[in-house]
Amino acid sequence: MRGLRTCLTRRTWRRGWADLTDLVLPAECGGCGTARAVLCPRCRTALSGAPPRRVRPEPEPPGLPAVHAAAPYADEVRAALLAHKERGVLALTAPLGVALAQAVRAGLQEAWTDAGDV
Repeated sequence: MRGLRTCLTRRTWRRGWADLTDLVLPAECGGCGTARAVLCPRCRTALSGAPPRRVRPEPEPPGLPAVHAAAPYADEVRAALLAHKERGVLALTAPLGVALAQAVRAGLQEAWTDAGDV
């Protein structure tokens, strides 16, 4: 019985250690899967490399408020968002938060500019 307990303890310890190292050194990029990067430079540029832009659905519903997107919802950006949302890759919180803040800032600047025209 002692051998089984020791084996289970070692296995639990190894699994915990692997989880801890994934927090510090993530296993792969959340966008493209490149090894040992939370978000590789290419995916970080896809997420935050261009200024946020206003987006509108077609057809546009009446009364829809202005919406700004940090990046097009495609490819690496889509993969990173799904990794965070569906797989709980919390290491993506910071880069996604920066992109969200930039989109919110763009929307506020547009609203303030429009309010100044009144």
